[in-house]
Amino acid sequence: MIGRGIAVALAILGATSTAVAQAPQNVRIIVPYAPGGSVDLLARLLGDDIGKSGGPAIMVEDKPGASTIIGTETVARAPADGTTIGMVANSFLINAAIRKLSYEPLTGFEPICHLVDSPQVIAVNANAPYKTLEDLLADALKRPGVLTMGALGPATTQHVAVEMFKKFAKVDLTFVPYPGGAPAVNAIVGEQVASTVANYSELQPFITAGKLRPLAVMSPRRIAALPDIPTVREKGLDFDITAWFALVAPGKTPKPVVAGLIDHFSKALKAPATLEKLAQLQLTPVGLCGDGFAAFLRQQNDVIGPIVHEAGIKLE
Repeated sequence: MIGRGIAVALAILGATSTAVAQAPQNVRIIVPYAPGGSVDLLARLLGDDIGKSGGPAIMVEDKPGASTIIGTETVARAPADGTTIGMVANSFLINAAIRKLSYEPLTGFEPICHLVDSPQVIAVNANAPYKTLEDLLADALKRPGVLTMGALGPATTQHVAVEMFKKFAKVDLTFVPYPGGAPAVNAIVGEQVASTVANYSELQPFITAGKLRPLAVMSPRRIAALPDIPTVREKGLDFDITAWFALVAPGKTPKPVVAGLIDHFSKALKAPATLEKLAQLQLTPVGLCGDGFAAFLRQQNDVIGPIVHEAGIKLE
């Protein structure tokens, strides 16, 4: 009986090991953004590490357009064998809350990993009279609709962040959309808007140069790069939001294949060279995979949907 028990245990262990190793030999990552951006760089960084570590050969294909919908549709329609996977971000859920799509984010894909976060920061021009978040809020309350908050938009992570800020702070700010993160940051540097919400990576050079003043971060916790800057929760606002980047596979991709992909990308995310590069890009590694990532998506969907509908956010 003991011998049979050992044999069964070894058989189970062997099956588990096989399941973990079942990633395809060649994997295409669809990036729904233009080449050269942080998401494209992230995909290539992880792909290079996986290839050098003896894992699958990773090819990155950029398919921008329609607020990431074109690239995501490509993944949704791909064979469910792990040979095509896709990078997704907040827009994965925002788009679905705005209009009917050919795919359903929560049920039409297999979650692989929530890879990294990009902190969102509220900032003002260094010449502005606002030294703290309370200063900005006090002025906004005195002058409803007068103060402006510029950000990448519409229907973006930053647009949702602005609307969440307005809701939980109970202030009336005028949202000013810009076609890119850089134009939005240039607008606050040029004092064309009163405040902004943007990725810390885009604000960092101007904060370091003393041209912009950060007032708060929207992450759940303070960020290492700005240890003295409080979170919005510390200031009594009951929300947090980050720009997150993740990987999904087409729906019904076999679990052993998903497990193999999780194994490769989890290891690549922990590699010292990867961590060094992520720090340079101001991206925070997360590494939440499988069921944990699925739960994160459901939680995010429960938050984003109501905000999108209440604020009347639309794609243009």
